[in-house]
Amino acid sequence: MAEIVAGFGMPHNPGSPALVAREGPQCETARFYAEMAKNIEAVAPDVLVIFTDDHFNTFFLDNFPTFAIGIADATAGPNDQTPMPHYKVAVPGALAAHIRTTAIKHDFDISLVQDFDVDHAVMVPLHFITPHMKIPVLPIFVNALAPPLPTARRCFALGEAVRAAVENWPQPLRVAAIGSGSFSLEIGGPKIPQGRRVAGTPDPQWSQHVQDLLNEVRIDDLITEATTARMLQAGNIGGELLNWIALLGVIGARKPVTMLPQNDHGQAFAVWRWN
Repeated sequence: MAEIVAGFGMPHNPGSPALVAREGPQCETARFYAEMAKNIEAVAPDVLVIFTDDHFNTFFLDNFPTFAIGIADATAGPNDQTPMPHYKVAVPGALAAHIRTTAIKHDFDISLVQDFDVDHAVMVPLHFITPHMKIPVLPIFVNALAPPLPTARRCFALGEAVRAAVENWPQPLRVAAIGSGSFSLEIGGPKIPQGRRVAGTPDPQWSQHVQDLLNEVRIDDLITEATTARMLQAGNIGGELLNWIALLGVIGARKPVTMLPQNDHGQAFAVWRWN
């Protein structure tokens, strides 16, 4: 039987690879990603399931699913202009198909995407946590950008359906889940703080509040508070919290063993591990 062995939450800032290349391995971002990589190596997963959102690179508004799962033999990226290496990584297609079937049985009309590439929301984390791309990656896309967004409770339920699918997979398999995204971020919009040109963090207090709720395992409070209006108050990218909430549905009500805040960037790095 397959099992969920750990959960990880982390941002995917497209500037991070260039920042780390410029500032070196001792900069904060490099150290925080290194902590994620160390924990992933320790739990030795066979597969990484990553809840991610697409920034109009894999999908566009003429075909923008609320939920979608990638089913293929491999994917590649980033398929945007992120300054970083281009990678190819295996996708566990049979497991992805099994998860989609299970999700449909749980009343999720989850879309199928094949022959696809992914953007920085997947590839920036992988660049740091599994740079040799030896661990297959299964992307599950959540619409965190284009209202109407799915509800937080629906995203949590999606995570629960993914957990049920993994636990019903007949072969031994160690699966780690990742939630990719920020809590407060505005790109090219009116909430960019004064003095910032392209992007900024309108609501660092919300970022800290989300982390407090996670640390206190107040999951239902987080789900209740994470309305579309509240998330978008924290920036037009604030809906990426939904990726973390889907992750919580997979791992259950657990206290993180590590929480590394970057509230000036509206984000954090987190680890959930257990025996």
